[in-house]
Amino acid sequence: MKLRDVLKNVPICEVRGDLDIEIGELSQSTRGKPTNGLLFCYKGVNYDTHNFVEGIEHNGFVALIVEHWVESSLTQILVRNCRNIMPKVCNNYYNNITKRLKFVGITGTNGKTTISSIIWQMLNSDGKKAGLIGTNGVKYDGISLPPNLTTPDTVNFFRIVNDMYCKKVEYVVCEVSAHAIDLKKLLGIKFEVGVFSNLSQDHLDYFGSMGQYALCKSKFLKKRYCKICVINSDDEYGKLFCKVSDSKVVSYGIKEQADCRARDIQYKDGRTHFFANILGDEFVVDTNMLCEFNVYNLLASMATAKLLGIDNLTIYNVACNVAKIDGRMNVFMLKNGIVGIVDFAHTPDALENALRGVKKFCTGKIILVFGCGGNRDRLKRPKMGYVASMLADKVIVSSDNPRFEKAEKIANDIVDGITKNNYEIVLDRRQAIKRGYEYCKKGDVLLIAGKGAEKGQEINGKKIPFSDEIELQKFM
Repeated sequence: MKLRDVLKNVPICEVRGDLDIEIGELSQSTRGKPTNGLLFCYKGVNYDTHNFVEGIEHNGFVALIVEHWVESSLTQILVRNCRNIMPKVCNNYYNNITKRLKFVGITGTNGKTTISSIIWQMLNSDGKKAGLIGTNGVKYDGISLPPNLTTPDTVNFFRIVNDMYCKKVEYVVCEVSAHAIDLKKLLGIKFEVGVFSNLSQDHLDYFGSMGQYALCKSKFLKKRYCKICVINSDDEYGKLFCKVSDSKVVSYGIKEQADCRARDIQYKDGRTHFFANILGDEFVVDTNMLCEFNVYNLLASMATAKLLGIDNLTIYNVACNVAKIDGRMNVFMLKNGIVGIVDFAHTPDALENALRGVKKFCTGKIILVFGCGGNRDRLKRPKMGYVASMLADKVIVSSDNPRFEKAEKIANDIVDGITKNNYEIVLDRRQAIKRGYEYCKKGDVLLIAGKGAEKGQEINGKKIPFSDEIELQKFM
């Protein structure tokens, strides 16, 4: 495709060079060797692409989109904000791919992966070919790609959805992170339905305050992005979003009157039973999904499926028998009558919900193994320590993804919030899980929280192979 066609209807300040050159690939990184590559240059959180353009013409790049001129012999297109125009350029390159697919987006602090997975299952069960993009990776047409980011970078996102379209996918169900909204990764995409799960403390290292974090989320729940918004009206911020959204809003909840509501929730024999009213239709649900927070996740999924035209029998069948979602309340029957659970709970709210949920069916004690990620929101660490010590019978503080922080320092930050003498620190996560199992007796639950389906630990710039699930299975 000619560069001038790639730039159709894109606001440009000035051009230096030839617009009739052929573009064969888009890139956000100077790494790799594209064929006739067009590079987006912008200042990121950790680096500025403008500083790495020297010599890239020898690696297959032919043009640059820049926010200021750089020393280069390549064609340069000057724009005010590269991130703002990136989705439009990608859409042009892929022949307006977003007009030929239907998008469903899920945002919120917790529950995104579960809700998106259930909606994806419902769509495919109804004969509507769907793709899935999120924390657990990418899935479509029998293809499974490993996870990278909750919402892939813009160029990669468009590359993925274009391949989905080529494989006859009709619907794209994707998790929409707060970072993706703030960095305008999906600007210009119109979602058939946008779902809001909840909002609690996370990512304050990036957003600075809960107010700014909430403001970012609210931007997605508007006409600019979503035709219809499905919003948790029991959530403090969800109530506000219901009022301020200029899109059509469908609310869901348990405590408040809502368009979609669950009542008479009971837990029995490892299953959850409840009555649901979804936009006027009644369902008697007997599901394999545990805990109250999963009732919310099911309500959001069922409401979205109904809005997408999926028939009630399909909604009911999937809701009652949700296929395993890796790292989300995955239950394992261990030796000696012990129950093991792996869950992604990595925020104070998610950890509290997981622990309170487990309490409803646990006949013995709860042994908890968890840590917090390094180089991320430090303020949530003591809060998670407090929640852990108050709701678990025994807490083993371990490492999560230390990244470039000392695991000892992270653990001490967690311990600062612990108010009971019911904890110990075992920094080696493998040993911590083993230690947790050794504490358990028949009827106890060993909850391993924070990493979910992750297959490695990030330590000093390296990803070391590690899986909570594999470690837990040693005791089955």
